[in-house]
Amino acid sequence: MKQAKLIACSCVIVFFVGVTASPLWAGQVASAEHSVSGLHKFFVAGGWLVWVVLLPLSVVTIGLIIQYFLLLRRGKLLPTTVINRVHDSLADGDLSEAQEFLRTEGSFLSRTLYVGLAELKNGRGAMENTMAEMIEQDTTTLLRRIEWLNIIGNVAPMVGLFGTVWGMIDAFQGIVNAGGQPEPADLAGGISVALVTTWWGLVVAIPALATYGFLRNRIDSLAAEVSVTAEELLRDVDAKAAS
Repeated sequence: MKQAKLIACSCVIVFFVGVTASPLWAGQVASAEHSVSGLHKFFVAGGWLVWVVLLPLSVVTIGLIIQYFLLLRRGKLLPTTVINRVHDSLADGDLSEAQEFLRTEGSFLSRTLYVGLAELKNGRGAMENTMAEMIEQDTTTLLRRIEWLNIIGNVAPMVGLFGTVWGMIDAFQGIVNAGGQPEPADLAGGISVALVTTWWGLVVAIPALATYGFLRNRIDSLAAEVSVTAEELLRDVDAKAAS
């Protein structure tokens, strides 16, 4: 659902940018090129491939990065309030209150502690195995969510390469049309498409792949911290149950 909203937002942005650049689509390319300068050339020279694919991908990538950084915060996956509340409940011997709180809280740590307490009667080994399975399951779920960045990071350069090939074909066609002696202006359009689409592919792919690698390490680190924290919280209650 959230990914759909990001795609919808990107389409709206592309629509308004397209309306602003409507002279290009109306065939007034020559006059439009004179009115565009500086960084705007990176939006104009790439042609439809930039508008239809790469620009929306860049917007979606930014949205996903923001979303994932908000999701993968320590305070969201390992809330301090959960640690304190469970510690106090277990210290008072109120297991039912702790279980009810964990069942409704919903964080990574809460789900791990909840399944661990559910196996308390079966001993320490059963608790650890159940918690390990839950940690692995939640970790896999988080890794699958950020996989979109990996997909975009690998697809974007391929799209840019497609634009490069398309632009070079267009440039060589210009040479053919000019009888082997083209003017530089006849080749400029095709070369611009080739270079600009490659640039956009890298602009999208580099932050997507860099963020994906960073978030993978963050997920692994937080999962390990959840495991240690859960075992420490349940160590005392396990000892009481054994005695």
